[in-house]
Amino acid sequence: MGRQADLQLMQPIAMQLFIKSILTDRLAHGYLLEGARGTGKKRTAKWLSQTRFCLEKSDDELACGTCNNCLRIENDNHPDVHWLEPDGNSIKIDQVRELKQELSKRGMESDSKVLIIDSADKMTVQSANSLLKFIEEPDGGMLILFLTANPQQILPTIQSRLQPVSFRALPFEAFVSDLIAQGILEQKARVLASVAGNAEQAVAWNEDEWFAEARNVTVKLYEGLHHQGVDPILLIQESWMPVFKDKTQLHLGLELLLLLYRDRLHLSLNDDYRPICMEQASMLKQDILRKSLTDTTAEMEIILGAKRKLDSNMNTQLLMEQLVLKIQGR
Repeated sequence: MGRQADLQLMQPIAMQLFIKSILTDRLAHGYLLEGARGTGKKRTAKWLSQTRFCLEKSDDELACGTCNNCLRIENDNHPDVHWLEPDGNSIKIDQVRELKQELSKRGMESDSKVLIIDSADKMTVQSANSLLKFIEEPDGGMLILFLTANPQQILPTIQSRLQPVSFRALPFEAFVSDLIAQGILEQKARVLASVAGNAEQAVAWNEDEWFAEARNVTVKLYEGLHHQGVDPILLIQESWMPVFKDKTQLHLGLELLLLLYRDRLHLSLNDDYRPICMEQASMLKQDILRKSLTDTTAEMEIILGAKRKLDSNMNTQLLMEQLVLKIQGR
């Protein structure tokens, strides 16, 4: 699957707008790509840049992705595609001045240029104001792309000069497909897509040994509660607490535990359901033969109740031990 098709799966509405605009030669001079991290804004910006310079484009594939220009853009190495990113915590006026000076020159290889401002909400007021006239009256061959996860922090005077394009949170299966395309095994991609807020976070967790251990301990807790595994209270003391050391980590641990119960619930209701926890599917199918829907929903409510208590000052080990005792007492 090429990048264009991949992006169409991720962001069908945004891509329909861009493809139609390019084919009818009505692409605006500037866009504000807004949406949560991991929704494909940066990849779309690169694809739009490639459509400008691709040597092998067609109506079906507006950027081939394999020609010399496409590859250079992919590797951030094309002289007429300019990136502006925060230097530390902000995009400073000196960065903008230097960029404007560079953009005032003729294109190195053509009359077309692309300016991509990543994390555009990090521009200082001074740097944003210095770009106003430049955005309002760009050179004829200029395409300007502002990327942000916080559009409300972009100056209204900037927003009014750009066409907004919203990037929606990825549908679950599209999120999974995106992670698989990045080399993550499907069984792990499904778990990551369920608990990560965006693709960047999912990829980071995939490479983090801590996440693998967190997932392993969570499965062991479930097995201890419902099968002949390690005693759950002992596991909490010796394995769970050393892994989930703070409330943020514990919140994720409870989310991972809930995934197993949600799978058990859906498997009870739908024979065709594809579980998130693929590696535990056989075990969960056995469980639904001896656990009623009432059992499953009640145990899920115990876990959700524990999550609600996380913001209190309650001792986290005591919280987990109470959770175990409540589930075992059913």
